[in-house]
Amino acid sequence: MTAVDDGLAAEWEALAAVASEPNSYGEYWFVRAALKHFRGDETVRLAQVRDGLGELVGILPLASTAQYGRLPIAAVTNWVHLQCYCGEPLIRAGSEFAFWTALLDLLDRSEWASKILTLRLIYGDGPIRKALDEAAAASRRPLHVAQRYVRATLTSDIDPEAYIETTVRPKKRKELRRQAKRLAEQGEVRFEQLARSDAIAPWCDQYLALEAAGWKGKGGTALNINPASEEFFREIMNDAHDLGRVDFLRLTLDDRPIAMLVNLRSPPAIWSYKITYDESLARFSPGVLIELETIALVLGDPEIRFADSCAKADHSMINTLWGERQMIEQVTVSLKGPVRLPAYLLCRNVDQLGASLRRKRKPKS
Repeated sequence: MTAVDDGLAAEWEALAAVASEPNSYGEYWFVRAALKHFRGDETVRLAQVRDGLGELVGILPLASTAQYGRLPIAAVTNWVHLQCYCGEPLIRAGSEFAFWTALLDLLDRSEWASKILTLRLIYGDGPIRKALDEAAAASRRPLHVAQRYVRATLTSDIDPEAYIETTVRPKKRKELRRQAKRLAEQGEVRFEQLARSDAIAPWCDQYLALEAAGWKGKGGTALNINPASEEFFREIMNDAHDLGRVDFLRLTLDDRPIAMLVNLRSPPAIWSYKITYDESLARFSPGVLIELETIALVLGDPEIRFADSCAKADHSMINTLWGERQMIEQVTVSLKGPVRLPAYLLCRNVDQLGASLRRKRKPKS
């Protein structure tokens, strides 16, 4: 698959509006751009499940891989590229069990599906994960959690000031107040949010320049160093802005951007996507200061109930600011067939052995 046609795009957009668990990274505008810029030599198949009336009830991009970890066992997996931080399928609320049942049946019958199904970066709770367990049990197929970790989220009904008061340590709050005061002594500090009526291209230019001036630029990982990454960034920013799916934020000092942050929004949820800051002003922690402003925006937004940091486990900055946690899992499911079950059992045994070894190496607190 190389593109998403307009008809499917409209169905996909309608599905996102009624999904049981929203996911900006799984919406058509994001996946369409990713297919254009990141697919490479991969064969990406778009698994679609439809009801008896032909209406789309679930969608998930799939790719094949020749290895499962270090094992030479072919697998089919949800397609998760380097700039995708949530691998959940989009499924119409109430159709979760039907989606997994139909998908697993399809994979059982498909030669290209290889031995096993592995699902990366999915939430460890909620109706989608629960329905996967139920569908696997109903079809008498084993599954196991190959990996799991928790990452910071923001879910609260209290006002931003009270949230920061209860979540951020007193010593940390005092230090951040001091840094904000010292920064204000350098010039006029303003926090701004891109409006729907504003052009997004100048903001993208500023973001890319600010990121390239820092450690990512020096390390060769800044977005504008790789043409595909820059083109992808600009395309999804344009599309998300047109659809009202992005919150683009910046902190300025005398009108010069010193921190910028991008959130992707699919109400009632928001996903962190990108953040950068002026490293010459690191002593003032501009990246942390813009995150504090983000807390106020998220908790003050009547459309939003949940924000996912999309950060790594034990992230040293965001874990000190956001108090809630979300379990993230990689789940591996056996497909049916005489060769497939032994392959699955080998993968499961290796995963369990690896988890046991990691627990033994983990320092005792």
